[in-house]
Amino acid sequence: MVKRKQMAEISAPAVPVPPLQQPSSIPNSLRFPILVFTSMFISSAMYSFVSTFGTGDLAGVMKRRDEWWEIAGLLGWKATELGIGWWGQYDGIHSFPHRAMDITYARSGLDLACLTMMSHMPYLYLLTTFYYVRPTTMWAGLAIDVASTYFPFTLLRDSSPIHQQDAPKGQVANRSIIDDLQIKLYTSFLAAAIYGVVIYGSFRSWLPKYLILHFDGIKDLSGAYEAVLPGVILGFLLSGYAAQSFLFRPALGAKPDAHEMKMAEFDPETATLSETIWWNVWGYSKRSRTLIKRTAVLAFASAMQTGLRTYITIDGVEPAGAAGWASMWAAAAFSVGGVFWWVGDAEGVSN
Repeated sequence: MVKRKQMAEISAPAVPVPPLQQPSSIPNSLRFPILVFTSMFISSAMYSFVSTFGTGDLAGVMKRRDEWWEIAGLLGWKATELGIGWWGQYDGIHSFPHRAMDITYARSGLDLACLTMMSHMPYLYLLTTFYYVRPTTMWAGLAIDVASTYFPFTLLRDSSPIHQQDAPKGQVANRSIIDDLQIKLYTSFLAAAIYGVVIYGSFRSWLPKYLILHFDGIKDLSGAYEAVLPGVILGFLLSGYAAQSFLFRPALGAKPDAHEMKMAEFDPETATLSETIWWNVWGYSKRSRTLIKRTAVLAFASAMQTGLRTYITIDGVEPAGAAGWASMWAAAAFSVGGVFWWVGDAEGVSN
């Protein structure tokens, strides 16, 4: 295990970074509408294509969506989900050389891909664990959901240097830590373990009875009763990597900003009441604020995506049932964020 005191980084001076994206002929005002249309088109086309190979295990689970608000709710949330990534400054992927500095910048799509994967997994996990849906069906659905957001973003979104190992060192804090393979593996497994403990603990306590009460027509509860903790944790290794990439890496790579410097000058003896309240509420470092915001986004996206899709598409699910299942995943997201906050405060990790 890497000792905390060894996780030190000497911050390099800021280095001017050239634009990470070549000029685009698409007007800024049209990019987001194009993103929404393209994402929905890709999703619809890929699901139609996959259905030709057979999705019979879903026939006895899905319910007909005859109400306009059900379709509007799903489409509206899809647009909202894309908007979160767009306005939240999450990035895409595209590579091109910058000749002046002899550096190749790669725009990484891990941000939105990881958020999509973690927020869409709970719904598919429910189908596979309790409704006899094949794992191949689950993975196909997850791949479509990720691809339909990832690739449109690839073409339309600017980049962040956080996921770029070749970006100038001064643009990212703690570069040697966030790029260290051993730390990546440790933090990915840590996140997977937290997800596994939260889900396994629910399996062993309140969840089975809750499913019986609020999921009319649920097929099988053996997935909860027969689960073993190591197996549950292993099943969340991909989610652990996604959490490491979406939460831990951007937070630890965040450099101090003007807000943090202003908060550092706070003097309780001369500050006004409003300044004191603001300092106590939001006087955190850029690293902490990044982690707090991303954790809140992950919990919100997981709860909304899971709750809406579970209630609207699965036959026999009550609103309370969908809300309970969704809240478990939001709690897991908050738990991961809290532990990463503690890990990020390790001695020797620079702000």
